[in-house]
Amino acid sequence: MNKYILILISIFTFGEIISQEDTTFVQAHNYVDLDWNGNYDAWGFFPDGTTSYRKILMHYDMRCSSSGCSGWDYTTKIIILKEDNLDEEGNLTFINDQTLANVVTPYGTYMQGSGSEGFSPNWVQRYTYDVTDFAHLLVDSVKMRAFYGGWSTGFNVTLNFEFIEGTPPRNVLNVQNLWSGSNSYSSMVEVLPDTSIFIPQEAKNSAMRVTISGHGQDGEFTDGVNYYLKLDNNNLYTQEIWRDDCGEVALYPQGGTWVYDRANWCPGDKATTRKHELTSYLTTGQDNLLDFDIYKSNWNPAEASYIYDVQLITYEEPNFSLDAVMEDIIAPSTKQEHFRFNPSCSNPIVKIKNQGSQTLTSVEIIYGFEGYTQNSYSWLGSLEIGETEKVELPPINWYSWEEKVPFYARVEAPNSSVDEYNVNDLLYSDYEFIEEYPSTFAMWFKTNNVPNESSYELRDNDGNLLFSRSGMSANTIYKDTFDLDPGCYKFQILDTGGNQYTNEDGLSWWANNDGSGYARLKNLPGGFFKYYEDDFGTELTDYFRIGDYSIGLNYNTFSSPFVEIYPNPANNTLFIELELIDQSDVSVLLTDLNGKIIHDIDYCNFKNGAINLNIESLNSGVYNCFIVAQNSVFNKKVIVVK
Repeated sequence: MNKYILILISIFTFGEIISQEDTTFVQAHNYVDLDWNGNYDAWGFFPDGTTSYRKILMHYDMRCSSSGCSGWDYTTKIIILKEDNLDEEGNLTFINDQTLANVVTPYGTYMQGSGSEGFSPNWVQRYTYDVTDFAHLLVDSVKMRAFYGGWSTGFNVTLNFEFIEGTPPRNVLNVQNLWSGSNSYSSMVEVLPDTSIFIPQEAKNSAMRVTISGHGQDGEFTDGVNYYLKLDNNNLYTQEIWRDDCGEVALYPQGGTWVYDRANWCPGDKATTRKHELTSYLTTGQDNLLDFDIYKSNWNPAEASYIYDVQLITYEEPNFSLDAVMEDIIAPSTKQEHFRFNPSCSNPIVKIKNQGSQTLTSVEIIYGFEGYTQNSYSWLGSLEIGETEKVELPPINWYSWEEKVPFYARVEAPNSSVDEYNVNDLLYSDYEFIEEYPSTFAMWFKTNNVPNESSYELRDNDGNLLFSRSGMSANTIYKDTFDLDPGCYKFQILDTGGNQYTNEDGLSWWANNDGSGYARLKNLPGGFFKYYEDDFGTELTDYFRIGDYSIGLNYNTFSSPFVEIYPNPANNTLFIELELIDQSDVSVLLTDLNGKIIHDIDYCNFKNGAINLNIESLNSGVYNCFIVAQNSVFNKKVIVVK
């Protein structure tokens, strides 16, 4: 086990996953309270610019302020400042230069009291941004700004940067702010004029980085509003300003209307940032007329505004032709942003990226636990430079539920050729073990007033549907009993509301008339051992396992003409009558429902007879009795009554 501890220390410090190259860490804001609308500035002392970095990550950690959390959703931004002029007293002033992040605070109502809705007062949520394109600005001493758009206290920001040495995908020539601000929908035509930009000859690649979010009663909840990127009055890109997954954000439950889908943002999450490639459209050595418009036909909102940052990035030639990247491991993972997918025991999920100039059409993904059998998957698709794709891999075998063997994922052979830059091919991921449940248990599922929104299903490790329930009646308790073999399983509870985003609101929620439901797991016999969160939004997934004693054995295929366990229920003594076809070594085990062995008795060259187990010391409850012989196992539940 010691070798794994050493590996984990080198891999998982500061954010679960880091590279194998030298990494420099810089902190700007350190536990700074955002307690009223305004700017909160801090200096970052960055590297001197003489070293090349293949990736720069910015980690924005949000938590409650020292005086508590606000119950409202407010816009926050992280901004690089640049020097401006001297004021009347001779002090240097600063102005906004480039926006790196736009994060909306959660409705913090539940996040202040100890244990409230699963939160502790010390909760923290991390938002990570790739800011490699801003490397030339993050040099030496730089003043960083955290903007808070709230009108009540508050939240707290800690800002850390991670500089990973190596070669970037493309060397940046310049980043220009083309449009930045906050305006009403009706005034956008005046405040977003066409802009003529000179593109130098040395700019071989270019892209537009767009972050925009809609606010106000009309702007926040109106879909179908698009933004348009145009060159010389010709439209290049059309993109709807909308997110349809707010009921699936990682930070939940929240107060307020957190489950409602919104205009490119969700409470407690990032506003969506997109990068649009312009390389094949812009002409170097001359001016290019660029335009950014926001429009929805036949729409005249009374209250709609938009916060926007549109940045033009120009690059030199890509540094590599073929460069496939293992960008992230989503499951298994302990990253907070992947909370909905973890802990997991089934299909690993990874994100791959193309950082080469060639279109990436195929790649081999190698994955598994270090020191054990590796798994492989052949991915086929089409990714241009800078594009990513989430890939769900075939399930794996978990070799230990006690020792955390490092999990890894690696890409190789892009387009059936040699990767020109392999230092970004491999990632490791930390993870937590899933819970072990008893093999026999019941799901108690109580519907609310609108049962047509709710359903649930049970799948095995291979994705096979074992059970599903839908079409239920209102305010009814459904009791489904499961008797499962050892293995990995997935419960998924859905509240989809017929794809109406205002109905993706879990089984219980304060802002509707749906009433209250719940989902619980119950021992048989016995009490409940699992209470699922009922304010879960769109869906809730729970991976679990049934005890792994069955490895290499066949359960209940006992080749015996006679086996009987009695009395059942039992009090002080349990009798096992056993007759085998052939003489064999026999093991008899008695375990609790968590798999803990209570009795373990071995018999050599046993063929037939009675076995007595003294169970005077056992408490009342349900136990498993295992009889192991001839490479088979007989398993029976035994009830002890005192």
